[in-house]
Amino acid sequence: MKLDLSRLFDKIVYKIEISETLDFEKLEIANKTLNLIKPVKIEGEIHKTGESYILNTSIYCEYNEYCDRCLKEFPNKIEAVLSGRLIEMSKKKETQDDVENLIYYEGDDVYLEELVISTILLSLPMKSLCDEGCKGLCPVCGTDLNKEQCDCEDNDIDPRLAKLKELLD
Repeated sequence: MKLDLSRLFDKIVYKIEISETLDFEKLEIANKTLNLIKPVKIEGEIHKTGESYILNTSIYCEYNEYCDRCLKEFPNKIEAVLSGRLIEMSKKKETQDDVENLIYYEGDDVYLEELVISTILLSLPMKSLCDEGCKGLCPVCGTDLNKEQCDCEDNDIDPRLAKLKELLD
């Protein structure tokens, strides 16, 4: 996704509105594949503030995910923010120690595709659940506890806490 900044640099406009979509079928992450349901939507703006140019965007992503408790596939959504100050690529060495988010451009163009993908990947939840009340699978027989109960007994007690169990008996 390439944005042309020439109108902003030539002071024809002081703000560029962004409303774009990126159409990926899936994103590969190490050992995980993210299957996208809809194209990724990017909305926001680039505006001039003093001597700087600031990018503020919102990223909307819908994808299919597997529940970490019951292993069912379910649709999930991410809403993330990508923002930062635009810096010319030739000044990259001068600004490496800066603590703010920097987005580099070359000539009159800024490329956002890699930044959008990185933002999506960083916004993924650590643990994905189909429902907050998901009971998961029985650790003994594998029955989906959301659909039915099983008669398995879970007698697996942490040996460090075994003495506490004696108090309850």
